[in-house]
Amino acid sequence: MACKVFWVLFAMLALSATAASIKLNYPRVLLPIFSKVSVNFTLEVIEKGCFKWSSSRQDLILITPLYEDIESECSYRATVTVLTRERRHNAAIVLAEDVNTGESLRCDVILDVIDKLGVRTTTRQLFLEEAPETFELRAEDSQGNEFTTLEGIEFSWVISSLSSRSGSKNFAPALRFLTFSESPYHVVPPALEKFETQRMKGYMVLLEGINTGIAKVTISIPYPEYSHVPKMEVYINVLANIILEPSDVHMLPGDKIDFRILQLKMGKLQEISLNDQYFLEIENDNVASIRGNSLTALKFGTTTVVLRDRNAPIDEENSHLDSTIVKASTPSARVTIAEAVRLTITLLPHDNWITVEGEKHEIALDLYTRDDKKITLGSYFKMHTEFDEVLFYIINKNKNGSRTYGEAIRQGVSPVYGSFQGLTVQADLHIFSELLLSPSKVILPFDPNVSKTQKIQFHARGGDGSYTWHSQNQRTLHISQTGLATTVIRHSESKRSQADVLEEGSLLTAHASVRVALAKNPKITRQAEVYFVPPIKLEILNYNFETALKDYVRLQVAMYGFINQTLLPYTRCENIIFEYEFSNQIFQVDYNEQTTQMLNNACQVVHLRSTAIGLTNLRISYRFQDRLLKDEVTLSVFEPLVVINPSANEVVLPIGASRNIIYGNGPQKMFTLESELTKSVEYDKEIAKIVEMEYETQEPMHVFNVMCKKVGKTSFNFNIHNALASSIFQPYISNVVTTVHCVKPRFLNLYATEQLRTSCPMEIKKSLLHIKERDDKFEIEIEVQDSKNRKLMNITSLFIDWEFAAGDERYQNDAIMHYRRTEEDLFEGVRLPARDVLITTISNVAQNFRIKGVVTRYDATVLKKHNIYPEEPNFAVQNSKTGELHTPVIENEIRFMAVNSTLFPSDHVSIFMAKNHRERIPITQGSGFYDFELYDQNVVSVEYDAKERELIVTPLRVGHARLEVIDRCLMTEPAHLSISVVTIGSIRVVSPDRVERTKSIEAIVKLYDSNDNLLHIDPFNLHVYELTEEIFNSDILSVTLGDQLDLEKGEIKYIITGNNLGETKIVFTAGSDDLKVGSEPVNVQVFPPLRLYPRNSTLVVGSSVQIYYHGGPQPDVNIVYYVHDKKLISMESAIVTAHKLGATKITGKCVMTNPGNGKEVAISADTVEVHVVPFVNIQVKTPLVRIRSGAVMPAAVWGVPDLSPMVLGTLENMRVTWTTNQPDVVDIYNVFADSGVEYGAADLISVRVKALNPGKAKIQATVELSTGHKITNSVEVVVFKILELETPKHIKMDWILVAPRSTIQLKANSDDVLYKLDNDSTGIVKVSPDGVVRTQDTLGRDLIIAKTFEQTLPIGIEVKNIQYILASLAYPISRLKQSEGKIPRGMNFVLKISLHDNLGNEFSHNIEDVNGLKYDLSRKDMVDVQIGNNLTIAINLPRETNNMIAISLKDTTGVKHAEDYIKLSVAESKNTFPTKTIFSVGDIICFDSPLTLSSVWSSSDEQIITIDRFTGVARVLSNRLKLGEKIVVTNGDKASGSSIKYDVEVRDADVIQLLKSFDIFSGSSYRGHLVVRNHLQVDKFTNLHARNISKCSSVLERMSTVKLFTCRLTSKQSLGQQLLEHYVVTPIFEADTGRYACQIELSSNFNEVLSIVKTNDVHFDLEAQLPNGLSDVMSLKFVPGVRVTPAALEASELKEQDLTITGLDKVLQKVEVKASDAKYLQVTQQVKAHGSLQYKVKIQHELPTDEQLFIHVHSPTTLQDIEIPILGTNNLLQTCSTQPFSNSSSFFVKVISNIGLIVTALVVLGFTVWLYVFLSPQQNKTEINTDVFSTSMKNKSRNTSAPSTPASQGSPTSQIYPSLSPYYGQRTSPISPSSLSSGIDTQVYGDSILMSPQQRVNRRYL
Repeated sequence: MACKVFWVLFAMLALSATAASIKLNYPRVLLPIFSKVSVNFTLEVIEKGCFKWSSSRQDLILITPLYEDIESECSYRATVTVLTRERRHNAAIVLAEDVNTGESLRCDVILDVIDKLGVRTTTRQLFLEEAPETFELRAEDSQGNEFTTLEGIEFSWVISSLSSRSGSKNFAPALRFLTFSESPYHVVPPALEKFETQRMKGYMVLLEGINTGIAKVTISIPYPEYSHVPKMEVYINVLANIILEPSDVHMLPGDKIDFRILQLKMGKLQEISLNDQYFLEIENDNVASIRGNSLTALKFGTTTVVLRDRNAPIDEENSHLDSTIVKASTPSARVTIAEAVRLTITLLPHDNWITVEGEKHEIALDLYTRDDKKITLGSYFKMHTEFDEVLFYIINKNKNGSRTYGEAIRQGVSPVYGSFQGLTVQADLHIFSELLLSPSKVILPFDPNVSKTQKIQFHARGGDGSYTWHSQNQRTLHISQTGLATTVIRHSESKRSQADVLEEGSLLTAHASVRVALAKNPKITRQAEVYFVPPIKLEILNYNFETALKDYVRLQVAMYGFINQTLLPYTRCENIIFEYEFSNQIFQVDYNEQTTQMLNNACQVVHLRSTAIGLTNLRISYRFQDRLLKDEVTLSVFEPLVVINPSANEVVLPIGASRNIIYGNGPQKMFTLESELTKSVEYDKEIAKIVEMEYETQEPMHVFNVMCKKVGKTSFNFNIHNALASSIFQPYISNVVTTVHCVKPRFLNLYATEQLRTSCPMEIKKSLLHIKERDDKFEIEIEVQDSKNRKLMNITSLFIDWEFAAGDERYQNDAIMHYRRTEEDLFEGVRLPARDVLITTISNVAQNFRIKGVVTRYDATVLKKHNIYPEEPNFAVQNSKTGELHTPVIENEIRFMAVNSTLFPSDHVSIFMAKNHRERIPITQGSGFYDFELYDQNVVSVEYDAKERELIVTPLRVGHARLEVIDRCLMTEPAHLSISVVTIGSIRVVSPDRVERTKSIEAIVKLYDSNDNLLHIDPFNLHVYELTEEIFNSDILSVTLGDQLDLEKGEIKYIITGNNLGETKIVFTAGSDDLKVGSEPVNVQVFPPLRLYPRNSTLVVGSSVQIYYHGGPQPDVNIVYYVHDKKLISMESAIVTAHKLGATKITGKCVMTNPGNGKEVAISADTVEVHVVPFVNIQVKTPLVRIRSGAVMPAAVWGVPDLSPMVLGTLENMRVTWTTNQPDVVDIYNVFADSGVEYGAADLISVRVKALNPGKAKIQATVELSTGHKITNSVEVVVFKILELETPKHIKMDWILVAPRSTIQLKANSDDVLYKLDNDSTGIVKVSPDGVVRTQDTLGRDLIIAKTFEQTLPIGIEVKNIQYILASLAYPISRLKQSEGKIPRGMNFVLKISLHDNLGNEFSHNIEDVNGLKYDLSRKDMVDVQIGNNLTIAINLPRETNNMIAISLKDTTGVKHAEDYIKLSVAESKNTFPTKTIFSVGDIICFDSPLTLSSVWSSSDEQIITIDRFTGVARVLSNRLKLGEKIVVTNGDKASGSSIKYDVEVRDADVIQLLKSFDIFSGSSYRGHLVVRNHLQVDKFTNLHARNISKCSSVLERMSTVKLFTCRLTSKQSLGQQLLEHYVVTPIFEADTGRYACQIELSSNFNEVLSIVKTNDVHFDLEAQLPNGLSDVMSLKFVPGVRVTPAALEASELKEQDLTITGLDKVLQKVEVKASDAKYLQVTQQVKAHGSLQYKVKIQHELPTDEQLFIHVHSPTTLQDIEIPILGTNNLLQTCSTQPFSNSSSFFVKVISNIGLIVTALVVLGFTVWLYVFLSPQQNKTEINTDVFSTSMKNKSRNTSAPSTPASQGSPTSQIYPSLSPYYGQRTSPISPSSLSSGIDTQVYGDSILMSPQQRVNRRYL
């Protein structure tokens, strides 16, 4: 509560404060009175608002409010105009009342006469060439009060000169008037604008001085009534702005000086000479004398020199003037002659003898008097100075020597001496090095949103090294004494003066200066300017566009701003935070990285740390206010350059040997940037030779081959980077250094392999055991090391001698075959040294075998090949004792015994169980001494063939066995062999199911054993498996065994070859009898090769074409298209769109998944070409240029050279305009014009040209492209008449026109006609006696005679070639209701193809072979086209499209006639309904079509959708279709074939839903609305689908009984169950609301119902159920309604009337009664009794005639709203007066009106009595109003029907159509006879539908 009080007080204080602040601009106004002039003054409320203005004396003043605009009624300004002409003191009050608050503002307006004048000005002295001065007149009344305004009053201003000079002939005026518009310094005041244009003067003028002197300005009032007011005179002194120099001077006697006269002109001092106007005078000529401007000092003393102006004299005539005005400010100078007593020397201008190189100074010698006054020395005397001129260069020296001007040019110290007449002086000049400051200009960015400061380090050099630093703008820039500046820009600093305007009017945000000064001479300074300007441009100056992973890209970023209209870069901008946008987030901005050296013009270095590999586009941006500054670069990240091999990054080689070095990763060649991969190497070329090798590897690698040429060491430095052509490119060089050691060999090592067991039966147990190969070869590994025991990586340049011995026996070298092999590893195709081995052959096992190797020399062949010279001697080492060089012994020896090891090929073997089958398992390795142990010996038997070294396994039965083998010599673990004996358990075939004809595919047959494991297949003994294959149709394909290579375990390869087109199956079997196993049948289709069309397409940029195909597998072919150059064209859904000029290809592949490996393979492919050419010109093509009148031919636009309309018709936004210069000769129209489709310019790629009258016409087509470019072309057509005979008889030759190779049947009107050729026939045609005419290839005319017994008839036949074909709409043509610019979607057309000759004549008979009729579409899947008989084409347009169709015809020889092109531009029509196509059972659809009403409707299945053939109203009856199947509803004319189709999908009705779950039931009747739908239609609320319900209502009202659902009324209460027999429930359909409903009707008298219910609560359940058992239930509460009597109130009867409401007490408790307008009606409750309420209605004022009043009774319990109208005689007479006689005379109208009134009253009275007697019910004992539940249909009028509430309607949608539902009641006019009743027992029941006020208003006009 306290809070509320606080807020109330706060609001009151705020309102009072607001009210107090409102005031007028003047609280009191004094205005002058004139006889003919009305003075105006504007009053204004300062705070504005909405005010009404008034005046207390409208006879004195006039108040005129000033509005903001015409429509506004608010004003805060008003003009006060003086009206009175009475010349006396008067006063009036002006009030301004605030319309909102009622507060008034007051202004006192006083009117009086002017008594005297005055002038208001700032000065009365004017200077020449200065701005004009404003002189403002003021006026006062007799009391001295100043008038508020003098606006609108003319005054007289006169300028005159003083009388003494006014008569002079050469005298010029000193002043002139200047208008405000002429002054560049002033603006015309609004009050003087009118005076300015009329060259009049008002209360204010401008005066400008034009000559020196004194002028008089006289002001008077030029009105007779003010002639007595004294004139105002003002004297103005105009002076020249002159200075006399020197103004105060001390001199020596005898000296001379010259005075200078300086005048300020145009803002500058200019020296003037003495002339006729100016002269100098001296007051005391004894002290000094003057001549001209030269003064000579005579003796000691003081005097004054005065400058005189002859234009400003002082004489007796002007003595009466004010002395301050007359006395001019005369320039003067004081002169003193004195003695010099002191001499001084000074270094100007700083008065400091410390200076630096480059500074210019003046050495000044000055004399002073005894009173320390400086003496000005003239030219009469001389002074002397002396100094070192090597240090200080003299530039200038004055005549008397007192001033020496020069420049310090060298460091050093020089004494300076000065003297004058015995006076001397000395000083020391110190010169230091030049003072320099850098940087001298700093430009920094300004952004008030950036809080980070910017630091700038300034550097000073020169001077004595000690400096002081200062900032000229501490609010902007702070600087330390070390020169470190810190910005402190604040937002307030952005307020600058207009002088700092930069480009585009933007303001220089801030400016500061940094000044450095010498500590010993602070006046020697250097200054740096610091500008803070807004950024204009952002640019990346330099960057390395690539970097290694986890390394940096460094962007040198520059920002620019305008300084003096010049774009300059910022000096620093580290405080700016940029925005970074990466297309691929592979970088992170590192703010902590130390900044690298910035380039010139760069202001910030951005460090981007790479985090991932890839390519990205970076946009760096910065937003300042509404401007976005940005720059973009492309960046790349690669893996760092590393050494892959050798991993130690070290190469050790002897001379002459080489090896490869592999570097991985690093920068790679880029294909998306214009970059060049640059490599460089550095090494000692004397020691090694390094060459880069080229390899094509999958991984990025760089391979170099290193060869040693000389013993030594070198570092191989490899650099690589990408280089850009851009000037801002900074290379990122990846570097790696590899050490290369070129060494001498020093040691040799030899290695063998195995060792023996101690239990080995071999004799030599301690010797090495070597594993023998299959060819008895074995290996010894060789290793050579240098003196540091580093292994040499390649020893091919070393020669090694070998010795072989067995025991003590020595073998010759050539006795045992041996050779040395260098093994290499391959890394991504690069050869790398692996090892060096010695390979030798020992046929038998040798004991104590010994091999010795000695490295003796270099291989001379190898070295010579590479031109390498070894050291001498080879491998030389120095003897430590003698110091001599010698070749060391490099040798080694190995002893061993050669044996085999024991290992099986695998640890498991499956043996196929077959007759006489044995498995031989080789033991290829081992010592040959084995122990065997077999488990499960009943499964297999095992034998060992020592000679063949094979294990022989014989299968005994199916099962598993385990064999263990132990080698008695080798140090190996026991080998285990798992043996399975199996049979074939299953066969599975993995094969593609499609093969192209003449091509082959591979089928893999997999054999599984009885354990469901893949069987080991012996490819050389396939007969063991008894394999066979069965082909169901061997003509289609053939199957053969393939090569059994590269197969997996258990696989057998077959080759399937397609022979003929078709489909068959293959079954593969194995085994026989009971063991026979077969595969599942494999279905294989042999399909024709894939063929793409069109084969060669030519497009222009923006056009499109559809690629289609023939052949390939069917039906589910999967075509994948590949565009070779995606820059030229793009492809989407087989539609190719051209983007760029050029040529490319498109490859289409039939792709399927290979079941063998799961990879996609192409089983058929084809390639077509696409050319994109420029669109530069067009050509209008017509088949004829001479055509007979009446003929029609096509015309189309082609592109040059050969771009067909099929291409141009697909261009978007291309417009074609057709014109002709002779519209009376030819007519141009489109092919669909007759149907009502009028194509726009965007679709007129082809047209029809009809020849009208003979003449020559030019047909012109203008193509406007999307770019606005226009191309025009035309063709001339000559129209001629067919030759006819006119007199004496009109004869027209009519030949039968027939094409070659055609057959026609002649038929006459008589049956006995014989046909034959004329005797002179040329044999062009042949005719049979029965009239069959056949034409040949010959062209020409022939004559056939048709002959009967008495008559003959000549028949002319002309055989001509077909010149062109023409497609036109087949007749009769169905027309659209209204013209449309596109073909409506869903339309069907039938085109008739006619044939024409070279004159345009149509052939009499079409060709019989319709196979030659072809069509082509630019987009195949958008249009359905069917070729019919007799050369007709049916076109179905189910979807929106922008398509072209080309129709062509070929004759039997293949000759193609001219094509006809038609544009198919299809769009959705606004006249098509419905647009959705999914409906459910029970829906009612009102179809609408763009076709005319003459078209009929039909359904493809009347059992599912039945439709009225004339109205288009359809019902969905059932659904027997699968999901996705559709019913076709057609509207059109079957005769013409033109129609529009609707594809309708019908779904089951599986949901029935009542729109309410609970409602009130008044007991009479009720309708529960519901909707029937499919469970997917969640947003469906009605079953009627119509654009306009009223259109369908008449048809829907005739609907038969609803059988879609059933309705049932139940109750769980016993009382409710008793009531059920009194009600009938039926399913209905409301046509006017479009809803299904369950209708409850009372079948008995309601009194019986009430006798059962009484006052109890009764509840019902209303259930609606579908035939499938699905249902929905709503609850109904039974509540009887209230009754109101009387039905209407008569206003003419009494002022007070009674109103009685009866009903249940619990209902009456909540009843509300209100008047529609409380101003006229008053309703008060009088009596409340059991079952009734009584109200008094009082009429307070006379009722209006233009408004219907009523009493509103609202019952919330029963949801009733009842309106009792108030009827009056005025209303009735007014209604009668609107009858047809209202235009007659007044007397006649009164008579007729009264007669009508009397008759009407009698009729109404009689009808009411009859109605009351007829309908009056029996009185019941209960007190409940029983009549309220009357069910008579006669009581359904507005005031007598039972209430029809929203509950009764059961649907919210019923309020949407209040005028359509009969259950709303047809309410008549309140004054109509049907609504009038007499007697208080008249029943009125409210209509509870209209609950809102808006609905009640509408109800009055129903």
